[in-house]
Amino acid sequence: MSSIICALLIIMSNGILLAYHSEQVSEVHTWHTITSFNGSWYGSLHVLTDNEQGVYFIDGTANHSRIENPFTVSESASFDYGLVITEQDDFNMLYSLTLSQQLEPDPKQSNSRICVFLISAERAACPYIVPVSFHGKTTCLWESVEGRGENFWIQ
Repeated sequence: MSSIICALLIIMSNGILLAYHSEQVSEVHTWHTITSFNGSWYGSLHVLTDNEQGVYFIDGTANHSRIENPFTVSESASFDYGLVITEQDDFNMLYSLTLSQQLEPDPKQSNSRICVFLISAERAACPYIVPVSFHGKTTCLWESVEGRGENFWIQ
């Protein structure tokens, strides 16, 4: 696990002292990469257990911003995210990764391809992931990467 600490930045502007800081990111428990093998997809991450107030997701950019749903994944741009579990929480949690792709815009019918991963862990380093695909020939795959987390693929 790694801890990310953001520094305090103090700037003097026109005689006014300005202070900027970003929140400290607690322990990043695992890192994950989502890759598309077929077009662009909209993604969202949601914690499904009510008692986990200290669980959240950050993006893989240098700023490690909290993830805003929806995010985009494409063949040319995979998406990295970190799962943060603060000290006030435990492994007793469940979250979802949902990815959707509309094949042909048609307001009269639902023709989206959807991939949902239900993600939890039986214990540390023992993920329990259920991939479910909807509408069409959507393939939802995942793989554990020792010492890092899990990677997800959609096509």
